[in-house]
Amino acid sequence: MAAVRNLLNPDSPRPFAPVPYFWSDQHDMKFHAYGFLRGYDEVAVVEGDLKTRRFIAAHRKGDRLTSALSVGMPPKAIHPWRSAIADRRQWSAAVRGALAA
Repeated sequence: MAAVRNLLNPDSPRPFAPVPYFWSDQHDMKFHAYGFLRGYDEVAVVEGDLKTRRFIAAHRKGDRLTSALSVGMPPKAIHPWRSAIADRRQWSAAVRGALAA
């Protein structure tokens, strides 16, 4: 996709910068994550609840969203966060958008 995007837009090329991703099934619990889950300044539960063990937690470094972790949620629940991380979305815009949804 990155190669085609740059081929079709030669005047504004963008470097290939994939968003790291992992998933794991641990017994009856599913984990999905995008971005780097280390070195963040803040973490906020943006969907779900820790008590139910079904949530999405977003991580901030500086004023940017850097990662998101999904625990016990359907895989598609975290997909919008991948785009926000890839776009280096500002923390306030990403979290405000999640809370408004």
